[in-house]
Amino acid sequence: MDFFDALVRYETYLWNHLDDRLVAAGGVSLANLTALRVVRRHAGSARVQELRTHLGITVGAASKLVDRLERDGLVVRTANPHDRRSSLITLAPAGDAAHDAGVALVDSELAAHLAGEDVTDATAHLTRLLDRLTTVVAR
Repeated sequence: MDFFDALVRYETYLWNHLDDRLVAAGGVSLANLTALRVVRRHAGSARVQELRTHLGITVGAASKLVDRLERDGLVVRTANPHDRRSSLITLAPAGDAAHDAGVALVDSELAAHLAGEDVTDATAHLTRLLDRLTTVVAR
């Protein structure tokens, strides 16, 4: 339980700190930035399903998130030529700019916060644990 408590509290405080910094700088929220990162990673092939999977949220929440991103001019939905039931989501020019500015700010904040810390092993461990957990949850 101590590991869980420490992990959740650290994630919550770090998330709030980074979100506050992004918003204070006039950028998108951290939630929106994480969504923009998923869309960018999928380079023209992102669907609501990719956001759901990568963000660990429901399809309904992912769809509403895309609605808000589209409303704010950060993403564009187009018909999926391979599946009429879904849309493809791409970054709009404003979304590209918000992504790049947000990532630069978060990278800078993390570099300052983690100065002197080698997080390579911790990242590998957390990635392994996440893979294990998502395999269990997907069953």
